[in-house]
Amino acid sequence: MTLTDCQLLSIVAQLGTFAAAAERLHITPSAVSHAVSGVEAECGFPLFTRTKSGVTLTAAAEKLMPAIQQMLASSESLDQSIAQINGMHKGALRLGVFNSACVTWLPKIVPGFRAAFPGIDVQIYQGSYDDITGWLKTGAVELGFLSNSSAHDLDFEPLYDDRLICIAPPGYQPRRPGVVRAEELRSQPFVSQQSDVDADIQSYFKTNDLRVDSRCYIVDDQSMIAMVACGRGFAIMPELMFKTGTDPHGCQVLRLEPAARRSIGLACLARGALSPAARQFAARARAYAASLRQKRAAGRGRRTCADLAMSYPSFQKYKKGI
Repeated sequence: MTLTDCQLLSIVAQLGTFAAAAERLHITPSAVSHAVSGVEAECGFPLFTRTKSGVTLTAAAEKLMPAIQQMLASSESLDQSIAQINGMHKGALRLGVFNSACVTWLPKIVPGFRAAFPGIDVQIYQGSYDDITGWLKTGAVELGFLSNSSAHDLDFEPLYDDRLICIAPPGYQPRRPGVVRAEELRSQPFVSQQSDVDADIQSYFKTNDLRVDSRCYIVDDQSMIAMVACGRGFAIMPELMFKTGTDPHGCQVLRLEPAARRSIGLACLARGALSPAARQFAARARAYAASLRQKRAAGRGRRTCADLAMSYPSFQKYKKGI
């Protein structure tokens, strides 16, 4: 199997149809189909299940895909190693990122990276944990932000422990100011994320026997806040969103009891196969994570959820009995 074959299979797996792959490669769908059939004949087994709606990897192809991605990563690494010798003047870095990391981490990391390496084309793909895992395995992205619970068999480097918090509608009166226990939430409606979006939040629901009664199934954090603000229910979210200036739109920010955290970090197929650009980006992500930990340890980023809640007008109204 040639490098070109690997690139073709990766693109077909990523896009899900021969037509989309043909458009990406600037060839005809029949040429893609013929090329795939040729690789399948060489392998001795089918690589794709063909349906009217598109194609999906067979079980055999899923086992083969990690080796294909390592070959592609090695090729990209070789290209970028040459570029690094020349000062990393050119190349591409494809990143997968979930919503809260896209909002809080990338604005702090990407500008400095691009300033240092203007010839590296940074391509960002935002999606759910499942999206990012799939993109990593098919080679659509080289490096992805994930939580530890969603990384599964990927090579995962934890960077930061982020507390989960509860966002409550403006009129809600918790039993204790700034705090809500899981038992208080069992009879409440929720604005919930789609099941594949945040495994850590779904785990909290299951662990604390919270049966989610929801008619709002949201993908991004900002939309969840907006739905809570207009009274559609409660939400559980990462605290980091509110440490970077996200507007709560009048919602109450409450500490959860029992507490829950997620470990967020970078995932890839194999750290040893990362391209120079990916290694440079990972180093900057580590540095940013270290700065967050230092701020938290020094107390500059240690405001509790109760403290955070008290600073918002919605809490002040509740405190005064308005």
